[in-house]
Amino acid sequence: MIDHKHQLLLQLNIPIIYDYGTWQRHDGVESACDRMALWSLHGGRIWLHSDEVAGKTHLLRSFSHDYPAAGLIEIVADDADGKENSWQLVQPWIEKLHGKSHWLIDLPAGLLPKVIAHALFHLLERARDLQKPIIVAWRGDLKLLPPELSSRLQAMEKLALSPPASDEDLLQVLRASASCLQWDIREQVLQAMLTYLPRHLDILLPALKELERLSLEQKHKPGAAWVKQQLTSMASALVGE
Repeated sequence: MIDHKHQLLLQLNIPIIYDYGTWQRHDGVESACDRMALWSLHGGRIWLHSDEVAGKTHLLRSFSHDYPAAGLIEIVADDADGKENSWQLVQPWIEKLHGKSHWLIDLPAGLLPKVIAHALFHLLERARDLQKPIIVAWRGDLKLLPPELSSRLQAMEKLALSPPASDEDLLQVLRASASCLQWDIREQVLQAMLTYLPRHLDILLPALKELERLSLEQKHKPGAAWVKQQLTSMASALVGE
């Protein structure tokens, strides 16, 4: 007979589905979401920005999932490895976006490798030539970009996302993120995360994934004492950095 209280989930590589069912529209993102809805109908050139982690990547993935006509390119710093020039890098992006009516570009935060910055400039120019509506999501300092790319972003409409301001909004985001994981996480665990960890998404969301990883690795169903121990350890590690 199976004891369901102690049954653990299998550690499977299940892909996460991003849709608006897992996107939380709190005050910090409401106006940007409304503007993106208009963008899907009327187009435009938008720079989606935030001062800290605020869910830009999740929003673009959710939008592309619910709006198949939009093509999404997710760029990471490693994309520059082995690329001798920006034309070599931008060609696969253009091929992937071929036939898409709207373009979504998600960039890593901070300083962009020079070859990526120049490739993005060429992509923006191609979007302008083809009259494609485009959204670029990036968090960083314009002064650190090549002038030709900086001037293109400055000319775009700037939309700002803000992280959740209240504990309840943070809990809503954590609940949505937990729903994408393999384990059935209890409300008490999410509450404990706000007690022991700083209230920042760039800390809370990775911590949620780490709790899942540790639970599966240690074959330990997360109880109150175990969760407290893990979160206390994570908090101590943050203080020591």
